[in-house]
Amino acid sequence: MKYEIKNRFTGKVLFSLITTSLKLCVKAAVESRAYLREADLRGADLRGAYLSRANLSRADLSRADLRGAYLRGANIEFYKFPSIRLISSIPLGNLSNKLTLELMRRDAYAHPKPEKFKEWAKGGECPYQNEERFWLFNENRDLWIAGEPQIKDSDLILEICKEKGWIISGYLEKIKQGGQL
Repeated sequence: MKYEIKNRFTGKVLFSLITTSLKLCVKAAVESRAYLREADLRGADLRGAYLSRANLSRADLSRADLRGAYLRGANIEFYKFPSIRLISSIPLGNLSNKLTLELMRRDAYAHPKPEKFKEWAKGGECPYQNEERFWLFNENRDLWIAGEPQIKDSDLILEICKEKGWIISGYLEKIKQGGQL
């Protein structure tokens, strides 16, 4: 089947390929260094896709599944404010201590047995044995302090994007110019 990646504004074909899935088409586009700025990738299944160094600025990634996608070095610019679902589906890797603690607290808050995090912090096994984690990041048990999440969702999205160098049209440019969250 022929898959096409189109510009979300003009409909112009940015890349096309005869393959078995849109994910493979996107992978081939990234590997060939195709210009994917403003690509329409709404709802695309990009689980596990290697998107390192891809130019996805102003691409429409709404409802895209980015679980396990490798985005290190990718040029990400969200043209509209991303959902907490979208941000939580992206492997975030290492984060600042503040954000690491916040996401560990969110994982504990969502866990059916949050008391397991206290045992984990003392060297016990990971609390997520038969449960799916909501956030994908490198946790640090030395930072664990029990408590409820402290950052509201919209501020958390902004802080993660700022730390990762991702832009959110209409929001993050101000921060990059010295504005505050």
